[in-house]
Amino acid sequence: MKKTIFSALLLLPLLMLSACRSALPGEEVMQNLINRSADLDSYHQFVALTTTTAKEDLNGATAVNEQYTTSDATLFPEEKSGYGKRIDKNSNYPATKSDFYVTPEVGYIRTDDTDWTAYATPDVPLATLQVYPLETFIELSQIIEEYGTLELDGDEYLLSFSGSDDALNKELNYLFQTLPTEQTDYEIAIHLDAESFYLTEFHYRSTAIHSDQKTTVTTELTGEFDLYNQAQKLKTVPDFNPAESIAETADSSF
Repeated sequence: MKKTIFSALLLLPLLMLSACRSALPGEEVMQNLINRSADLDSYHQFVALTTTTAKEDLNGATAVNEQYTTSDATLFPEEKSGYGKRIDKNSNYPATKSDFYVTPEVGYIRTDDTDWTAYATPDVPLATLQVYPLETFIELSQIIEEYGTLELDGDEYLLSFSGSDDALNKELNYLFQTLPTEQTDYEIAIHLDAESFYLTEFHYRSTAIHSDQKTTVTTELTGEFDLYNQAQKLKTVPDFNPAESIAETADSSF
């Protein structure tokens, strides 16, 4: 009995040490995020983007338009290949579904189960597929680390910002290529795994008021990232139609 108690007492400090992780400085956390993400050979991401525009007309009535996009992609950066699907919906129109398959030489897109269309480079389907690439959210993390707060919460780092800031507003408008406005409030939360420093999920919401246009634009961006260096390639290649025309596009890497 005494031996059992003594063993338990020896284990207790070890358990306490393993449970109490020391928080790293923000710059070191960001550098770890950048370094680990740069060496990825594969990952999976799911991103949803919703934009709601409320505009008041001359009679005081408010018209609301909503657009949303969901993207489910598995990517292999080193091989410049990937596959996935995307759904687009405008509240005034039916939804469309697109499938993607990308090789280092050619990118293929199929919309609403029609025939596959080939593109000269993977840039076109990948840019459409991802909504925003992983690199965008790494840049977003760096911006929030500068203007917001970073804390170690259990087994993850939480980056967050709530409110408005002119300098932050300019950087985010540049990052997402959106129209700037002086009246924008943000609610942002980004989660990083405390051990691997990989981005796991994020929640982004901005509310921009354009007083001169009597318009309020609300943008909600959410996402999840997983299967780092564990994503599986397609077992079979889709049955492409070789007769499909190839679109002329500029060549560049993603």
